[in-house]
Amino acid sequence: MSRDVDSSQVKTWQPAPHSKWSTVGRLMSIGAYIPLAPFALTSRWLGGATAANARIWSVAFTCLGLIGVVPHVVMCRRAKSPLSLQHILAQGAFFLTWTHPFLWFGLITHKLVDIFSLDRAENRLQKPGGLYGSKVLVVGNGPSALEGEQRGDEIDKFDEVVRFNNFQTKVAGMLKWVGTKTTVHFSDGVLFPTYQEYHVPGATVMLSLIMDNVMVAGSYMLMRFAADLQPVMTMRFMMDPQVRWIEKSSIERLKKALGCSHVKHPTSGMLAIDYFVRKEGVKLPVYIHGFDFFMGPTMHYYTEQEPWYERINDRLGVNMHSPHLEKIYVEKLIAEGKVCFLKDMK
Repeated sequence: MSRDVDSSQVKTWQPAPHSKWSTVGRLMSIGAYIPLAPFALTSRWLGGATAANARIWSVAFTCLGLIGVVPHVVMCRRAKSPLSLQHILAQGAFFLTWTHPFLWFGLITHKLVDIFSLDRAENRLQKPGGLYGSKVLVVGNGPSALEGEQRGDEIDKFDEVVRFNNFQTKVAGMLKWVGTKTTVHFSDGVLFPTYQEYHVPGATVMLSLIMDNVMVAGSYMLMRFAADLQPVMTMRFMMDPQVRWIEKSSIERLKKALGCSHVKHPTSGMLAIDYFVRKEGVKLPVYIHGFDFFMGPTMHYYTEQEPWYERINDRLGVNMHSPHLEKIYVEKLIAEGKVCFLKDMK
């Protein structure tokens, strides 16, 4: 159930750059993948993204973290010398792979209680008549966005222009191909809108899969809140009533329509297409551009501009999707007249 939050308590957030502390936090977070793996693999069975479920997992994770104190004490008592290299390495390894991550998981799920409880009815896209207009274009990050005719001016004429994650429009020459306008910014768990280099002032932020389940929701806090050591900024962002997400029912319906199995889930692009195809006030077809369904060797039209860690994240993340099934589904929507590639617009 949503609860009202005094608007005076909602603080304006500002995007923050990657800092030296982010590097330290990310290095310390590497060990977290070990205890996180079982929860990630069984996430769909661990409960929904609700305040009540987050509260339960907050207690569970915190207890697991505190239990880790026992092995630390045992190692101290058995060590011949508390200052020996062997003892220090053993303590550090256990701290980084158990105590440290579980205490962070406990804090993150505790914060999810407030995030899920915030009333977000004021989000622009939730309001009747909140659209800037009926013509919608969804711009994917595939390499075909830089192929064919230069369509930047054409793209910027749409009422709503939807983009994703770490999209690029500011690199020299790209605006001629992909335009500059962005009214809706869909993001995965890296929370790209909170980085200065990817932030678009005034764009409505939509979090793609945060409502899938409580563990996926936790992953939306893991990078910026914990690994990047930006807890204050991340919480201000997540508590902004204008930050919204795709509802659980819509995610499940689309999974079924696509035929996704096990831990596979729709991409942000597919969720955005589905959202606007079904949204009241949108004039069909919804136009799409730069959608290649990861069929080629290059994933993004801006691959050369991506930092190495984002490229690694791209390769890991694509394994959680079913791009061939999404391609089939989009072709079905095109045949029904609900979707059209920008290059085919008459």
